Amino acid sequence: MATATHSPLKDVLFRSWTRGDIPILARMARDLYHYIESIDPVWRTSPMAEDLLRAHLTDLYTKRYAMTYLACSGLDVVGFITGTVVHRPPVLLPPRDGLVDNAYVRPDWRGKGIGSRLCRMLLDWFARQEIREVRIHYQVSNRAAAAFWQKMGFRPWTIEGHCFLSDPSRASG
Repeated sequence: MATATHSPLKDVLFRSWTRGDIPILARMARDLYHYIESIDPVWRTSPMAEDLLRAHLTDLYTKRYAMTYLACSGLDVVGFITGTVVHRPPVLLPPRDGLVDNAYVRPDWRGKGIGSRLCRMLLDWFARQEIREVRIHYQVSNRAAAAFWQKMGFRPWTIEGHCFLSDPSRASG
């Protein structure tokens, strides 16, 4: 089977989203979530994921505190990144920070600089919103994602643990 090859990065159009992009973004985010589910035993995706993602993205689109950038080859969306400005509890400084909600590049387009360019675009957008700190959540089981985010300057900061209460093997005490 032949490996797909694609045009150089100079032939990829990078742009901000429109309302019409929401259905394809929801499908791509669903694909991302299904991939994470395949490598992470804690991650579980709703059977209604695509519909829920479409509603979530529509809500974000109507707000001024969110941005999505897309990478397109012709009419095909080959990658995207979404970020939101988050208002933190008043006891924490700074009072607002940025959160990278989702980032995805189709597997056959990875390694061409698309994810890096999308990330830089979103970080620039956050800077224009006067955001000085940006967070990302990624699964430790997704080693490629961990390496990418560290390459982009993100460093592990907190650890989120999970305990399944229905698990009879969990330690008591």
